[in-house]
Amino acid sequence: METSHTDVEARLLERALPASATVLEAGCGRTTRLGAFRERIAELVGVDVAAAGAQNAALDRFVAADLCAPLPFADASFDLVYSNFVVEHLQRPAAAFAQWRRVLKDDGSLVLLTSNIANPLVRGARHLPRRAVVGLKRAGAGAAEDDVIPTVYRANTPSRLDGLLRCAGFVPVEVHVVATLHRYAGERRWGGAVLDACERALPERRRATIVAWYAVGRRGR
Repeated sequence: METSHTDVEARLLERALPASATVLEAGCGRTTRLGAFRERIAELVGVDVAAAGAQNAALDRFVAADLCAPLPFADASFDLVYSNFVVEHLQRPAAAFAQWRRVLKDDGSLVLLTSNIANPLVRGARHLPRRAVVGLKRAGAGAAEDDVIPTVYRANTPSRLDGLLRCAGFVPVEVHVVATLHRYAGERRWGGAVLDACERALPERRRATIVAWYAVGRRGR
């Protein structure tokens, strides 16, 4: 059972990123995990509706824009679009996916990570008050309160995400559903062990995090 979304992500990026790539990070925020791949990225462009993305020192360029509206980039501008836990915040994911497809080259790729509300605990967390959500994300992912933004989960099951991406012109290369609930226990080992045991009892498609590599209009490589 996969338990590290970052390890899965790294394996996919290793294969999906061409040399001298032009990359769009959709929903870049203040930091990025793409720093480990900078030797293969000629230009890293970040886009986010929040102006805080301008603080992301790893970017070559930052653009403030709504991901669900037309993006200010020409067609076929990028080799890869990367989206790190952004899909759950999209009010109109189909519109965003269509834009990601438009700005990708015909041999381009999309690598994304997102929460999976097919997981019963993730689904239940939607109903928690904001203070509780902030506390969980601070303990698990170390998120600052200003970075915890509302979630709507309009594309957040494996089947729903796949359907919307296919309609936008993407096809799956690899899709993994990773057991990550233990992260929310923070430093509490016993809590992490309990969450891990609960997730191991679930079918794979109901684990907490989706990590996926989709290609433009063609199947695997």
